[in-house]
Amino acid sequence: MSTKRMLGIAIFGVVFIAAVIGLMMLTSYFQLDDGAFELPETPTEDPPASAETHDGLSLVEVTPETVQEVIKTLYRPESYSRDIIVEIGGARVDVSVSVIYGVTALRNSMPGGMVRRVIVTADTLYIWYEGDDMPRISRPGVGRGADEWQMIVTYEDVLELAPGDIIEAGFTRHLGELCIYAVYRSPLLGYFRRYYISVIDGLVIGATEHDETGALVYQMTAGPTGGADPTKFILPDGASVIPQP
Repeated sequence: MSTKRMLGIAIFGVVFIAAVIGLMMLTSYFQLDDGAFELPETPTEDPPASAETHDGLSLVEVTPETVQEVIKTLYRPESYSRDIIVEIGGARVDVSVSVIYGVTALRNSMPGGMVRRVIVTADTLYIWYEGDDMPRISRPGVGRGADEWQMIVTYEDVLELAPGDIIEAGFTRHLGELCIYAVYRSPLLGYFRRYYISVIDGLVIGATEHDETGALVYQMTAGPTGGADPTKFILPDGASVIPQP
């Protein structure tokens, strides 16, 4: 990898970490008042009633008390691809995702025109920028998981909550798809997070995060899923990291 690319990676990492630390320090000065913030209304598109049948699925009632158990019944597909748009503080990152048997390949179009490639396996991380002749490799262990490299939230976050932290939950339609939604307040920052999880493929297809003033600070929107693209798993030297089923 060229010195210029290595320097770019280092600068990006320092800026990212500084931004996160700065955000955490800033929010620590606010006195959070449960009555000072009104949750945005849940956007719905003809929300289904609980316990109705949809595409052969019998829908049980989803409440803040039951949503975690319902989420545990969902499974992500073994192989798929989709495009994701992540917006943070006015900056937009477009992410192309392909997954094959637990290995995730990403193409991130970063602000400023840089394109970063990432492949995450069970024990190895490959990361490079388009135009590099070799990736940076980390092993053993990846540290950050594939979802973090996609800059997306996951429903595992909901499963780790104390049940009393979940404010609202139920069925709704988001982007035309039947979803389970859940709203909770982040224990760390006090921000309000809303997830939309597809009941068809178990993937988070949308998420928002609002600060204590109601301002939108994070938004994630996923496009429809398709078949995984094997070419996304090829390293700069031509080697493929597609796993065997």
